[in-house]
Amino acid sequence: MSRIIVKQLPKHITEDKLRQIFGAQGTITDLQLKYTPDGKFRQFCFVGFSTEEEAQSAIRHFDNTCIQTSRVRVESCAALGSEDKPQSWSKYAKDSKKNQDKLKEKEKEAAAKAKESEKKKKKEKVDKVDQILSRHKDDPEFQEFLEAHDKSRTLWGNDLGINKNLEDDEEDEEEQEESRAGRDDSGVDADAGDEDGSDDEADEEEETTKLAEKPISDLEYMKSLMATTSGDATVKKPKTKADKSNLELFTIKIHNVPYNTKRQEVLKFFKPLKPYSVRLPSKVHGFCYVGFKTEKDMAKGMLKNKSFIKGKQVFFSDFTEKNKVTKASKSGQQLAPAAADAGNAKWKHQQDSLSKEDDISESGRIFFRNLAYTTNEEELRKLFEQFGPVVEVNLPLDKLTRKIKGFGTVTYMMPEHALKAFNTLDGTDFHGRLLHLLPSKDIEKNSNEDLDENDASLSFKEKKALKLKKNAQKPIGWNTLFLGANAVAEILAKQFKTSKERILDTSDGGSSAAVRLALGETQVVIEMKRFLEEEGVRLDAFDEPAKKRSNTVILAKNLPAATDISELTPIFSRYGPIGRIVLPPSGVTALIEYCDPLEARQAFKKLAYSKFKNAPLYLEWAPEQVFSKTLSGDPVIPKSEPEPKEETKPEEKPIVIDAKAEEDSRAEDADDEPEPNTTLFLRNLNFKTVQETVEKHFRHLGSIHTVEIAKRRDPENPREFKSLGYGFIQFKKSSVAEHALKNLQLTHIDGNPVELKRSDRVLKTQDNEGSQRRLASQKKQTGTKILVRNIPFQAQYREVRDIFKAFGELRSLRIPKKATTGEDAHRGFGFVDYMSKAEAKRAFDALSASTHLYGRRLVLEWSANDDSQDVEELRKRTAAKFGTSQAATVAKRSRKSFFDVEGSVQPNQDDDEEEEQ
Repeated sequence: MSRIIVKQLPKHITEDKLRQIFGAQGTITDLQLKYTPDGKFRQFCFVGFSTEEEAQSAIRHFDNTCIQTSRVRVESCAALGSEDKPQSWSKYAKDSKKNQDKLKEKEKEAAAKAKESEKKKKKEKVDKVDQILSRHKDDPEFQEFLEAHDKSRTLWGNDLGINKNLEDDEEDEEEQEESRAGRDDSGVDADAGDEDGSDDEADEEEETTKLAEKPISDLEYMKSLMATTSGDATVKKPKTKADKSNLELFTIKIHNVPYNTKRQEVLKFFKPLKPYSVRLPSKVHGFCYVGFKTEKDMAKGMLKNKSFIKGKQVFFSDFTEKNKVTKASKSGQQLAPAAADAGNAKWKHQQDSLSKEDDISESGRIFFRNLAYTTNEEELRKLFEQFGPVVEVNLPLDKLTRKIKGFGTVTYMMPEHALKAFNTLDGTDFHGRLLHLLPSKDIEKNSNEDLDENDASLSFKEKKALKLKKNAQKPIGWNTLFLGANAVAEILAKQFKTSKERILDTSDGGSSAAVRLALGETQVVIEMKRFLEEEGVRLDAFDEPAKKRSNTVILAKNLPAATDISELTPIFSRYGPIGRIVLPPSGVTALIEYCDPLEARQAFKKLAYSKFKNAPLYLEWAPEQVFSKTLSGDPVIPKSEPEPKEETKPEEKPIVIDAKAEEDSRAEDADDEPEPNTTLFLRNLNFKTVQETVEKHFRHLGSIHTVEIAKRRDPENPREFKSLGYGFIQFKKSSVAEHALKNLQLTHIDGNPVELKRSDRVLKTQDNEGSQRRLASQKKQTGTKILVRNIPFQAQYREVRDIFKAFGELRSLRIPKKATTGEDAHRGFGFVDYMSKAEAKRAFDALSASTHLYGRRLVLEWSANDDSQDVEELRKRTAAKFGTSQAATVAKRSRKSFFDVEGSVQPNQDDDEEEEQ
């Protein structure tokens, strides 16, 4: 943890003073003094350092020391949401015990106030009913109205001829019953129940009033009442169960939910509140929906925003209105025109925002923020590559300050790696700051990128241009020093102050146009190489197989002849400041270096295959460490593994080994094939042991052909391999293997005693090592004879001789011809022998760089001096190429055949005896 907390600070300390004090222990990336809402300093602060070592050094130095007469305590910060975090005791802390008790008390008070307000409302309703009854108590018409609507009163009382006294008694009883009907036992209005019941009673009263106004007899009146009550009963039966589908809930959307969260955990999180519904999507993870019946409950639930579920901080948003729109669209309800337009507008806005925001599990893209301004792209790439291969890291720069803006995006090759990184790194400490991760929005989507190559509406030219744009980022192995024939002709015409027609004209009896262009290209390439070396360009970086490409240097090739720097600068500087542009005098190849990788990527994407003058721009990422010096002037040291220094004991005398002689001996043995019986089986290897460790352990014995460690795919992570605890090593010489078998039995490698056994397995060298050895052997001069490959079939003997004769006197030139009768065509290769080694070396260095004859590049290798050896060498290569297929054919004929030491296939004696029988 590179973030520390400083407690018990003086009340009047300032941020500048703290930066001055703690800055002596390292680079401060973040410093926050904490204040109350009233602006009172809480006497503690957080300090973030670039590295964890600097933070620990500050803790050791400042803990329990005094700052302005106050003894401070310095500790490491706990991780966000960690269980090891101590309980807060300050009254200003949200998660302290005092504040939690206060919140509980406030909730209780709020609930008590709500109950009191409900009681008051009920009392007000009852008092209002009493006032209305007391006001119309003496009104005869009102009494007659109540008497007509009294259900307990017998309808045939008037027909029985009851006297007036009984009527008065009945009136008194009716008044008492009416007062009882208006109030229930609890003193609450009887009509203040559910709304459905009140509506039904109102309908019943309307129907009874209509019946009372009609001139009908009491018997018919009673029958009509019985019919209405039975009809109401039949209608009310299906309304007993409420329809929950149309229930309008107040919904909260919770973001950043942990991966394996369950419904019970969400319900437990909202206690003592009881959500009405919890929806956790099954296919998409990272969010959920919680619905409440009342807005009041939702407001209480929103108070838990930015809390933690299973150690992860969650964020709330109100989803009520959006939920209504989605419900209406699913149910197919037709809204009012104005409401429909508003809903469609909201829906369109939501669709636009959702189209830009992709889920991490689908896009593999993460947005990060709250970075220290000293962070660079390499550090972020190293952080995110712990979870899987990273395709791209973007760090936007401020154009004025030339510093990062503190946020960026990272794109993973596999989306599951992005999801793993998101769940692990969100809220963690990075360079003294808390890293905040969010799903990224793809803002850079444009119409060209969305087009598909298989779209039928596009023309062939548009499809081809689209394909080239998409493949521009791939590291294509182009020839860096390639010059087109037209460009060579223009450069030669400019140098000799003549026209292209005269250069290509062969009427004067001189060499052919192909020879002139080949020699002119060689001359231009030599001048170009000399210029690039003077400008600090490492030409060896282009000859080596490019394992890693630069992220700031762009190589622009096949430019129109005589291109000037003033023409390239306005085009490339449009995307950011350029560190340097290296353009040879020929003006056909340029190296452009940007100061920032993001600006270099933007320029590459926009300018690749775009039109420049009358030709497209062919761009390629240059190899890493192409310049011998950086922009700041520091020398670039090529990455090489430092040889381990062996510690010498004081009793023994150190053995002095000539490193150059040892390297030469290894180089000589590198081309030799291993002797038979040189493979050893290594048992009980440590599972952490790698191939380099084994090779370093046995290197002092002699030359090693190859080392293999048995591995298998990791079931937890199929992209990685796990060691099986055993392996093989093959030496060049059998004497070295015998020595290792006798003297290094149970030798310790990475703490494990390794058992050595003889093995019959023949190991193969890695392709990369073999290609490097072949390149080294081809460049190593062996004499005066050069083997020339890839000669065009239309090239004549005289043209090949004219090209090589320009560099010295030839002893001989031999181009083998095809053995087919009636054809006078050569086989595409030849042997050139010079009188001296110096002339041969000069020709080899000049023509092996980039010389083309009839559009084909000449490939040169050093050959032996004797013609018989040349033929023997070619025969060996042919036999090695086709020997395996012949051996397989023979093996198919006899299953009991075996291989002898010399590699020829011999049948078993049993087979011969069977054939004779």
